[in-house]
Amino acid sequence: MRIRRDVLQGMIDHARRESPIEACGFLAGRDDTVDRLIPATNEWKSAAGFWVPVPELFDLFRSLRSERLALLGIYHSHPGSAAVPSQQDRELFFYPGVSYWIVSLGTNPPDIGCFTWGKMDFERTEYVVLL
Repeated sequence: MRIRRDVLQGMIDHARRESPIEACGFLAGRDDTVDRLIPATNEWKSAAGFWVPVPELFDLFRSLRSERLALLGIYHSHPGSAAVPSQQDRELFFYPGVSYWIVSLGTNPPDIGCFTWGKMDFERTEYVVLL
């Protein structure tokens, strides 16, 4: 997985703006390169979980189709906990074919974890930051 530096910074900036609630959004691009950040609304407005409103999901997929982009990742923040999937993250993950990113604001600088769904759980995935 490859991700542009400005997209990575965009996730951190979004997480900081939304704190103390979890920020959430999507990552798009082509092949294995993330070059688009698409912030979303956390309908739950919670510090311990997120839910994207269904109309936003419809708009997202319509936009991706029209721009011929692929959904490559989903991201959210953990305002005070580590950049590892929580039990709730595991239970509410519906897109096993995409990467799953967590921005932890509990460290300075923020820690970012990238995961993919394995056979039974998330597995940490390495990523390369592009300029």
